[in-house]
Amino acid sequence: MKDFFVHRRGLRPTLSFVIAIFLFLGATTPALAGKAARVQIGFMAAPITPTGQYQNVLLNVIGVRINQHIGAAPTAGGWQKIPVPPGLGGSGANAELQIDLNSLQNVPQLFNTASVRTEPYKIVQLLLDSTNPGYLIPNCPKSPPAGGNSSDGCINYPIVVNNPNGITFSNPDKSVLIPTTNGTLTSFIMQVSVTITNFPIAPGGAYTVTVAVTPVTNPVTGNVTGQINVKPGTGTGTSPGGKLRKLSVTAEAIGSNTQIAMARIKPAGGNNCPPAPGGCFTLTLPAAGGLNTSPNPGFGTLYDLAVSGGAATYAAARLPPLYPGQSLTYNFTGPNSVTGNQTLGNITGQVNDGCTAGKFIVGATLQLLMPPNGGTDNTLCMSQATADQCVTVATANTDNTGAFPLPGTPTTPPAFENIPALGKNSKGYAMEVTAPGYDPLFVQALPGTGTNKKSGGTCSTDGGTTFKACNLLMMTGFITGSIPIVPPNPGETDSVQVFAEDHGTNNVESSLPMPISVGSNPNNTGVNFTLRVPPSIPVGAFDLFASTIDFYQGVVDPYQGHSIVPISDVPAPSACATVTAPTPIDPGQVITCVGHGSITGPVAVPNLGSSVVLEKIDPDPPLMDDTDEVQLTNSIVQNQPPNTTATSNYAFCAPADTYEVQELQLPVPSQSVTPIAMASPSPVPDGFATVTIPAPPTAGGPSPTPTPGIRCPTTCSYSGGNGTCPGICNQVIEPLPPMPTATPTL
Repeated sequence: MKDFFVHRRGLRPTLSFVIAIFLFLGATTPALAGKAARVQIGFMAAPITPTGQYQNVLLNVIGVRINQHIGAAPTAGGWQKIPVPPGLGGSGANAELQIDLNSLQNVPQLFNTASVRTEPYKIVQLLLDSTNPGYLIPNCPKSPPAGGNSSDGCINYPIVVNNPNGITFSNPDKSVLIPTTNGTLTSFIMQVSVTITNFPIAPGGAYTVTVAVTPVTNPVTGNVTGQINVKPGTGTGTSPGGKLRKLSVTAEAIGSNTQIAMARIKPAGGNNCPPAPGGCFTLTLPAAGGLNTSPNPGFGTLYDLAVSGGAATYAAARLPPLYPGQSLTYNFTGPNSVTGNQTLGNITGQVNDGCTAGKFIVGATLQLLMPPNGGTDNTLCMSQATADQCVTVATANTDNTGAFPLPGTPTTPPAFENIPALGKNSKGYAMEVTAPGYDPLFVQALPGTGTNKKSGGTCSTDGGTTFKACNLLMMTGFITGSIPIVPPNPGETDSVQVFAEDHGTNNVESSLPMPISVGSNPNNTGVNFTLRVPPSIPVGAFDLFASTIDFYQGVVDPYQGHSIVPISDVPAPSACATVTAPTPIDPGQVITCVGHGSITGPVAVPNLGSSVVLEKIDPDPPLMDDTDEVQLTNSIVQNQPPNTTATSNYAFCAPADTYEVQELQLPVPSQSVTPIAMASPSPVPDGFATVTIPAPPTAGGPSPTPTPGIRCPTTCSYSGGNGTCPGICNQVIEPLPPMPTATPTL
């Protein structure tokens, strides 16, 4: 239904997240002996062929490999692999990363960077999961297919890849495709295209596809280069764990701890790096273009930089927008230099629930923050209102006992084990702690420099007056309530999930830890829930909505066929307190089987800050409710200009019902202007429409069930004793009007 991010700062409708966060994944792998070059792989996508409308075009990537021999067999030697980033999609040989080609048609996604042998590579190969290469999820058909039984939309269809020689590319003239040199980074962005060669003959059947990769030749990335001045220090240069992280620069989505790419520092004196204490770096990063209006160079992408590792102090920077083909320079010199040879310490502890004794918090995120560009006002980083003016320089997470940090790898220790020590009179680092359903907690943290890795560091929650062990308490509140439901037919079970988001936004704050199962007992007429929420959100109220997790032919269906129930403007509880949400009384506010459909259409004159949100009105809003529309999910605008085949479509799959479709526009970053805070202004609404997905006919009409007597292939079936199924889903096409003439500028 909706992406749920753990970090609250990442939940806001920020410029970086709406445009980029689902597009980028970057990481690095350790350098191996004898491998002196580095290759960075990225993906873009072409619209699927033949042209059709698909909610998702999903590929399960297990890696990319390259070879200097153009005719190398799959089992030949010399292949160099760029694997799935560590920590994503499993581990070892089972690691894979699922990418959605629909989201990669305008801005690239970085896959990974790896050390390789310094060779002239002439062939590249995309590696997909051989047993489960991916899925297609089509929109509903524009009209029922012949016979009424051959296809359905908004369900998973597996794909079979018809590439007998593998998914490879080499230049027709057999020339070098990826040149490499010692100590340098080479970026290779490939365009992935999918061509359908055979369509399924039954719901849930397989599409047969051919997958192709080609180099992207037009600029879609920009470079950030610079120098780091490392001043001499007087510490020991050691850490409690005995291992040091390498000095590096990390690019992050602005105002978040989401790492996009990392570059290690090259020693000074070579490769055009001035001979001075320290070194130089180069980052190749995705850059949003579009617009095509002179003199504006495009939409631009905003980044933060964080310097860490190498027994040096931290440094941070915030950059102006980066455009395709552009090179920005930022030097960590002068007041924003770092000091080397530090004594390193660690910060360890436990995060617990402040309302329930003995309850620890799993998956909490801890971040050390500092002002960018040489700033010294650390108080900015200690408040929820101004923390987005700071940059994350180190991150940790809690384990299943609430303890932090999680272990590192054999070659890379956790960031919280390599923290530069501070002086005796220091007030500590600013540390923000976040977890779904809890208020963010800001503390001052001093690293410990002893040898006991399990008990390092102290924290202060009173402004630096007293420091003690970092056993931290986070505050929460609760919303309880009941949502009407029509119980499923005998032998079936409905799984219901409830979400809470900031009132009037799509910023999901929390959800139930486990869906609620509702059986076929006729007395099961209500879904009773208790939801954990952060009590001190700035807007002071939440919107709730309940949706189901349905199955189709025994497999989880990504788009449910039960109606969604919204509840608007529920007051936030006090810390450790509980408020009761109103029980919906409108006849339409009941979870029941209604079938599903899709809403599609073009957006006139969008740009890369455009998105479309699907809303449903609460028919029983509280008095004085300023916004009774509850935002359910949002859609990117696909395939925009300057793509030659631009359609600028949006698409939703949703239960049959009446909705509002609203276009939203984020401000365009101002060229060469560095934002003070992260880009989180309210998007400008435009292109409003009310849309109804009509309920489909029951079985016996155009239905995904071949004959009326066969058991429904989905858990969504009509009540009343007959258990009939919804029919073929309906498609509604709703073009949205153009944005205002003057696009707002950040």
